[in-house]
Amino acid sequence: MAHILIVDDDSSIRLLFKQFLEDEGYRVSLASDGQEGIALLKQQKPDLIITDILMPEMDGLEIVREVRKHHSGMPIIAISGGMRSGQINFLSHAKTFGACRVFEKPISLAALLTAVKELLDAK
Repeated sequence: MAHILIVDDDSSIRLLFKQFLEDEGYRVSLASDGQEGIALLKQQKPDLIITDILMPEMDGLEIVREVRKHHSGMPIIAISGGMRSGQINFLSHAKTFGACRVFEKPISLAALLTAVKELLDAK
């Protein structure tokens, strides 16, 4: 059973994704910010990470960069409800930093599941 780490500061998103992915047969861990996510990554070694971009403490771009430094082959899905802030396209930067897939919120659960399956199958 593949293990997925979800990092998002929105508890309703975390719980929705967790329930959905567990119903699909995945084991899921949750983190409410980037610092907690990196700590869980080091302890649990998930097979895939789903991270929000805009979060307090450590944002999703920092998570993507940190994961790429130490786990270059780990699949990362980046999501954001605040795709643009001024002139910055955060999802574009996430892709540049090494996210495998990027999605704007609200994300279709079917699209999320497709991306999860494709990335885990490619591992």
